[in-house]
Amino acid sequence: MIELKQIEKNYRRGAEEVRALRGVDLSIAAGELLAIIGPSGAGKTTLLHILGCLDQPSKGDVLFDGVNTSNMPESELVQLRREKIGFVFQQFYLIPGLSVFDNIALPLLFSKKQASRSKILALAEMVGLEHRLDHAPAQLSGGEMQRAAIARGLVNDPEVLLADEPTGNLDSENSDKIYALLRSLSQNGLATVMITHNTELAARAQRTVQIRDGLVHP
Repeated sequence: MIELKQIEKNYRRGAEEVRALRGVDLSIAAGELLAIIGPSGAGKTTLLHILGCLDQPSKGDVLFDGVNTSNMPESELVQLRREKIGFVFQQFYLIPGLSVFDNIALPLLFSKKQASRSKILALAEMVGLEHRLDHAPAQLSGGEMQRAAIARGLVNDPEVLLADEPTGNLDSENSDKIYALLRSLSQNGLATVMITHNTELAARAQRTVQIRDGLVHP
């Protein structure tokens, strides 16, 4: 589904040139749950941004369903992200002034799709939040906020879900629940990639790769 070929990513930090990625080859299949681990500063988030077409590589090719996205115009990349990629972030990024229902539906507004109540209800039920749809994010626990963020990431029926430290702010019980949810999604055919510092959690994924010094190691 996604294939990275000899990806390099360089950027400047003051007078210093940082080589964040140094020739990464990686492929992700439909229905796969992949964990990416590595120390801080190793290039994990940069790699996730490349996978999600949020950033372009300095060198190399990013193929999505066989189509090379590396030289796509931004308008086409925006459409690709809206239609095929779901994002889940460690900080949740729920909008405080919106209900859980409206937070889940928010990506539909950007893609100019109608927010079907039945679809939102089905997603809320899947993540166990059907009884919290009228609540504000501040009324949710950390685990509930992350589940709402996952439902929001799924509302556009993506082909791949990218999760950056999805259990980083959660206790072990809620971490297990979030992992079980991600696992069930992959079993239903969704390619799921998660960055995690939790090596115990990563060991339960179908496949784990380590990134170190900008290089991926199986």
